[in-house]
Amino acid sequence: MGVYEENIVPVKISRLAEYVSERRRVSLDEALIYIYSNPMYKELYDEGAKWWYLSSEALYDEFERLRKRITREVSKPAFEFYTYTLEKYALSKGMGGLQALAIFKDYGVDDFLIDHYDLLHTQGTGYVIDEIDRFIQRRKRK
Repeated sequence: MGVYEENIVPVKISRLAEYVSERRRVSLDEALIYIYSNPMYKELYDEGAKWWYLSSEALYDEFERLRKRITREVSKPAFEFYTYTLEKYALSKGMGGLQALAIFKDYGVDDFLIDHYDLLHTQGTGYVIDEIDRFIQRRKRK
């Protein structure tokens, strides 16, 4: 990554956060969560893609396009299991829900839990937490 990207991306994120805050009518903190939790965020540092050349409005449109593409329908029981597991994981690790959510998103734990809901929801909480830990460790090795 070049020095230019390292210096321009933080400025772009600041401007994008202001735009997101106005557009979605949320606080700047919520706008930053929106940006940092979207997979498009990592793309901003891709030298080849040069996403940082886009205006805040165009970047927001790209963020939304990607968010809509990866959003899928989840049954109510699967979502309840997911949020229950997220909270239990956070408590077991001594962290807040937002930190646990970031870990789940970074390592794909959210997809793992939803994709394997039928099997996992029949297991005890301790077992599921252990499975999450093993899943994350496998992802870290890749």
